[in-house]
Amino acid sequence: MTNNEKKLSAKLIIFDLDGTLADTVESITEAMNAALTEMGLPLRDEAYIRRSVGNGSRTLCVRVLPEDRRDDATVAKLLKIYDRTYGETYMHVKSLYPGMTDALEALHARGYKMAVFSNKQDAYVKNLCRALLPEGYFDAAEGQLDGRPIKPDPATALEICARLGIAPEDAVMVGDGETDVELSLRGGLTPVSVTWGFRSREQLAAAGGKIFVDSTADLPDIFE
Repeated sequence: MTNNEKKLSAKLIIFDLDGTLADTVESITEAMNAALTEMGLPLRDEAYIRRSVGNGSRTLCVRVLPEDRRDDATVAKLLKIYDRTYGETYMHVKSLYPGMTDALEALHARGYKMAVFSNKQDAYVKNLCRALLPEGYFDAAEGQLDGRPIKPDPATALEICARLGIAPEDAVMVGDGETDVELSLRGGLTPVSVTWGFRSREQLAAAGGKIFVDSTADLPDIFE
């Protein structure tokens, strides 16, 4: 189900990864709890992690720490350990959301350019995309690198547009987070919010989202 009566005209569709293409929260929780255990800190359940992801690894580390342990040194130590433990778990994700492969096949068949932009580490984004996405469907896959601004900064999304020769107004950002909406509004892209991910429709609407998709099967239907 969607709430969009007028179909979108677009040439490029940029997808978020976590919570949009695939449910990665189990692998993130596994890695974070391994890091917290190593530091002798309280663990977080999957529901807490699900609410906390979306703004990059450092912000996730801040959010999972007890409030009285969020000093820079503790955050930096946890982040260093988490970078190692997540490197051991991130490939535990074995499939896309149900129906997503069919949706991507339909969009690819209609000639849309497609890309991925995530706040996950760049190498992990590229490896997961190679493992999970249909070969040859995507023109770019970008993640977090030192010196590269993360979402909601639109710089990388705009760079993807420029590289593929697409004007921002002809691009759509499909994501499950507030950062995806804000990126789109700041960069001149059209935001499409999916409700099967890590944020509720109410949270996405509060961030400025206006176009919502409730199932992977409905995703191709919002485009011309």
